[in-house]
Amino acid sequence: MFDLQKMTLRDMSECGLAIRHLSDKANSMEDVSRIIIEYLYNDIIDIKNGEKTCVLVRFFKTHSYGELPLDLQEDARLRLGNITVPDSLKCLTLLASAGEVAEWNSRHKSVEHKAIPLKSEEAIARIPMISQLIQQLGLNPGTVVQPDPNLITDLEQRMYNVFYVPDALGSPYIPSQSSFVIPFKVKSVVGFGGLLPSGNMFAVLMFLKVAISRTTVDLLRPLALNVKMAILPFDSGRIFSTDSQYVANENTKITPQDETIARLNSQIATLTQLLDVSEQSTKTQSDRLEKAITHLQKTLDKLQKTQIQLIHTEKMSSLGQLVAGIAHEINNPINFIHGNVYHALGYTQDLLKLVRLYQQYYPNPPQEIQEVIDSIELDFLSQDLNKIFNSMTIGTERIKEIVQSLRTFSRVEHAVEKKVDIHTAIDSTLMILEHRLQATDKYPKIKVIKEYGQLPLLDCYFGQLNQVFMNIIANAIDALQEGIANKNNQFAIPTIHIRTQVLNDKWVIISIADNGPGINGEVCSKLFDPFFTTKPVGKGTGIGLSISHQIVVEKHGGELSCHSIPGQGAEFLIKIPLRRTQNAEHSWVSP
Repeated sequence: MFDLQKMTLRDMSECGLAIRHLSDKANSMEDVSRIIIEYLYNDIIDIKNGEKTCVLVRFFKTHSYGELPLDLQEDARLRLGNITVPDSLKCLTLLASAGEVAEWNSRHKSVEHKAIPLKSEEAIARIPMISQLIQQLGLNPGTVVQPDPNLITDLEQRMYNVFYVPDALGSPYIPSQSSFVIPFKVKSVVGFGGLLPSGNMFAVLMFLKVAISRTTVDLLRPLALNVKMAILPFDSGRIFSTDSQYVANENTKITPQDETIARLNSQIATLTQLLDVSEQSTKTQSDRLEKAITHLQKTLDKLQKTQIQLIHTEKMSSLGQLVAGIAHEINNPINFIHGNVYHALGYTQDLLKLVRLYQQYYPNPPQEIQEVIDSIELDFLSQDLNKIFNSMTIGTERIKEIVQSLRTFSRVEHAVEKKVDIHTAIDSTLMILEHRLQATDKYPKIKVIKEYGQLPLLDCYFGQLNQVFMNIIANAIDALQEGIANKNNQFAIPTIHIRTQVLNDKWVIISIADNGPGINGEVCSKLFDPFFTTKPVGKGTGIGLSISHQIVVEKHGGELSCHSIPGQGAEFLIKIPLRRTQNAEHSWVSP
């Protein structure tokens, strides 16, 4: 069973193999054609409902008038007005039929199509369906009407096209619209055929209840060759089932040996065509498979991007809320402390002033008071207390700056662009990472060199650019610390160099470079791939740089690249256009 709407190359091959062997027990071409037609009618179904797809299937073949049975000769003669008909006149004869109506299952009960005289090319042109059938198969009407013996061999070995009417309703090539097409819900018509060694044309027509695609139609082309292989043994022998209906053409003088040679040559040619078609079909299917693989790979890449975007969105949303909450909770008490430090300093100064007045008017206090003064080192306390308050003021200001940086970094923007200062974004990131830049017992202090150019305020998604700067600067710190840990420190002082400039009044360039161990070419080419990381398990997810690339490229219409020479550090270049196109953010999911 086959479903034309889901036809595959394998289905076509199985169908063709079955058709080629249908002639094994046949006694005539009529028997073979009947078996083929019944096979196609019964085995082509709609898998969804199990119903037959074909309304009607028919097998036609051209014959010379003189080779027709007497009843078909009479039918052809009546169509021509009961005139004397030359034996060489070609007639398109219905050899087999199968369909939904009982009368359609016998060629003898056909009213209009038993034997259609093809008197001339003009006569063919007056029968739209037959004319279109011949043309779409790629045959010349003149060849059908009067085959040229000198051209038959070449014409027979051609691979013919498929007759295809995608929409039968209202088509000028499909007759009987009101009595056949509409009541029987014929959606499309497909036909295939070709030439036999005798010069006669054969064709199979299928009237379908479903619409099928051009791709499926092209798959049916080899079936013409399989049908030809099945009927070929009878081309020069017994055509019709009943001997009494057969009238031999006395003018045909072909020896049995010639017939055998001709049949074998035709079989060889047909098999060669089948091989060619098989190879071509294999190439076609291979191309489709490669396209499908490419499409699947793109789909996989898209799914990976979507996955990391969703992970990142959820991560940044949760992190943003957490950081914003912490910043808010810290901000209130630190504002209270910072605001009261000034007052506490004033009160302390007043108390110290009072103490000095007491010392001025009572220079010789009692022994007990003098012992306390000596014990608390009043002079040192007076001097150091001012320094403590100054340190507290500086400390609270530092905390306020960190809180502001956290609030800036955690800012959530869903589709809002703002004109912002890129330098503020970089500075807030450096503020958050300040603790990683300081010296520890394992690593020396990392020096940060900033060379800021004159940048205009830039339309961008501030919070997302903060994430880009955070990822790249944090990776630079990791690289520097890794180089130190591996004693790969060919540099005196670990340094991160940040430069900004405007290029050609079109781009804002941000360069973030380090003098760490660098990155080799193979790793560098994969840096922005989703889930790619060189860090040990638990330290890297492979999301940071991939997300950064999407933010810069897809969200901002810019460029993000890495340039590195092993042993000489790495440089990340961020290019953001001053004026962005409207479609720059088409595929990004805002966090």
